Amino acid sequence: MTAIWLWIYICAVALIWLCWILRKDRVSLGLPIAYLISLLLIHVPGAFAHAVSDGHLYNRGSRVIEIGIYLTAIGSVCFVAGVWVATYFNRRRHAVPSYHAVRRHEFWWFCVIGGWLFTYGLGILREAPSIGAVVEKGGAVWMLGVLLGLRNAFERSDVRGVFTWLSVLMVYPLLMLLFGGFLSYGSTAIIIACSVLIVSIRSRWRVLLGASFGLFVGLTIFVNYFAHRDNIRGVVWGGGTLEERLDVVADAFSNFEWFDPDNRQHLIAFDKRLNQNYFVGLAATRIQQGRVDYLYGRSVWEALISLVPRILWPEKPVFAGSPAIVSEMTGLQLSPTTSFGVGNVMELQINFGVPGLVLGFFGLGWLLGMLDCNAAEAESCGDLERLFLFFLVGGALIQPNGSLVEVFSGAAAALVAAYGWGWTWRRWAGRGTYAHRGASTDVGASL
Repeated sequence: MTAIWLWIYICAVALIWLCWILRKDRVSLGLPIAYLISLLLIHVPGAFAHAVSDGHLYNRGSRVIEIGIYLTAIGSVCFVAGVWVATYFNRRRHAVPSYHAVRRHEFWWFCVIGGWLFTYGLGILREAPSIGAVVEKGGAVWMLGVLLGLRNAFERSDVRGVFTWLSVLMVYPLLMLLFGGFLSYGSTAIIIACSVLIVSIRSRWRVLLGASFGLFVGLTIFVNYFAHRDNIRGVVWGGGTLEERLDVVADAFSNFEWFDPDNRQHLIAFDKRLNQNYFVGLAATRIQQGRVDYLYGRSVWEALISLVPRILWPEKPVFAGSPAIVSEMTGLQLSPTTSFGVGNVMELQINFGVPGLVLGFFGLGWLLGMLDCNAAEAESCGDLERLFLFFLVGGALIQPNGSLVEVFSGAAAALVAAYGWGWTWRRWAGRGTYAHRGASTDVGASL
């Protein structure tokens, strides 16, 4: 168990290092932080559960979990190193903003309303080849509006504004729970929208207290949801009425329990749902034992193939979701109709081993760091059309539990959507009404 604690500690240090890097000059919208938090969320709680329970939960050997969290720690450190390199070179070419009026408040609501129209109004197109992916990734623009509005409210110490934007933020997670039965998608949106606060809030104590409180509340919500997950999904997936869905969700929190690290049921929930280490460690062990071989780039090639739009290649042999590759590498019997996330750690490791893990996470950190810096600079300079490009593509890369096929194809779809949003905003705002480049006139003093 000592080794597991060591790797958990290294993961935590990597996150702290990343926050320090991005807070140094605050040219960031927090996208790398959102990625690393999302990555650690599906690895660290499960490792923690085994560390405090002697590694005997569900007969999953502690050695397998130890290997998984060890590889995650390596990936986390390499990811932060990549972000550091990206931000270092970005500082050397720091953009100088021009000072023209930009009506950012209108831009925020444009993103929110437009994103909601895509997400809920064009849902019927989600099954259409290629178009569905663009609609899905384009709908994520609502998070950009919330992120910027929430940051501005905190900077101006506007309590009413903070409450308003937090209420807007909760719309998507609640609807996803009521109509999809999922908590993970909503939690990712919350992490992306709130990570910018870690960068923008100047007081370290406020950041530390806020992050600790958010983590505790998030884990509390998770353990309560997990205890009633089957009931919620039974009603939602069974076509229950809205009243029935509200009742079953309310019932899940009627016997509310605060997260308790000594509660075995809470640890079991971590082990079953937030323990990607099991898949990672099992696959690495089977490779080491010679029971299965490395993929040697096979899934990377499939990710490249995924960049070809299905509307142009209807018979394209790659799909989102990764039950086949997970089953092949772990030896587990998984349903082919269910999406089992291979995860970035496992997929990079099973292709090229630790060298692939190191290079892959370093490259991902560099790419996401570059996109994040450019997004922050575009927003600061009032170049809102380019902001769509960097934010949506960067947001599409935040899929630590997805496959490279999903990451690559998602980024490509986000790129197409970004150009569409840029064109729409240009038409909406009008070339003669708003400057394309300029600094905000309504950004208040930082905390």
